[in-house]
Amino acid sequence: MTRASLAGAGVRAAVLTLLAVAGRASAEPAPLEPRGSAPLVIATDGQPPPPPPQPWRPRETGKWHDGVAVGVGFGPAYVEGVERGWWARLDVGAYEIQHRRRGLIVGMLTGLEGWRASGEDWGAGLPLVIFGGIQSDAFFSTLGAGFDLFLFDRVAGAGGVGFFAPEADAKLGFDLEGVRFLASARAGYRWQVGADDRSILRVGGEVQLTTD
Repeated sequence: MTRASLAGAGVRAAVLTLLAVAGRASAEPAPLEPRGSAPLVIATDGQPPPPPPQPWRPRETGKWHDGVAVGVGFGPAYVEGVERGWWARLDVGAYEIQHRRRGLIVGMLTGLEGWRASGEDWGAGLPLVIFGGIQSDAFFSTLGAGFDLFLFDRVAGAGGVGFFAPEADAKLGFDLEGVRFLASARAGYRWQVGADDRSILRVGGEVQLTTD
């Protein structure tokens, strides 16, 4: 066999080998990337990749907060035509505040109240007061107006009954996360049947427990 024939046979063998390798590579499927996998991020500046964007949420608008208050009060009472006495009151109420412990506040108070000046002069009533005011963290101030839904006074041996006697109320003090310490003033005119009408002024202090 000549050198030329040997060289031709070697070239044919090399070509066949390359064709066989190429056919085997094309027959093997390419590896597939798993579904749902995060795309590969390569940091080029030495910093970690940025976090994924946060999902969109609607902007929350300010809303009023509800609360409930229960309180007791005590102080001197000044009743027209009667020597100075003392009053005590149990209050229960509900209110709404513009922001939690800050902003405008509106609400209602009701309860049971009584006064006494001597062994014979005394009275009781069921007040209902609507109030409004402001609260700024610990500072608290309100003004209110309403009625004694029902009242009974006994002065100098004469008893009288009244309904919807007008009342005005003012409070000023501090709110310490669920407890209020307040200075209170409440004035009213007790019109009634069976006894003389008379004005009354009550000043003193109150302690309220609140839920906000």
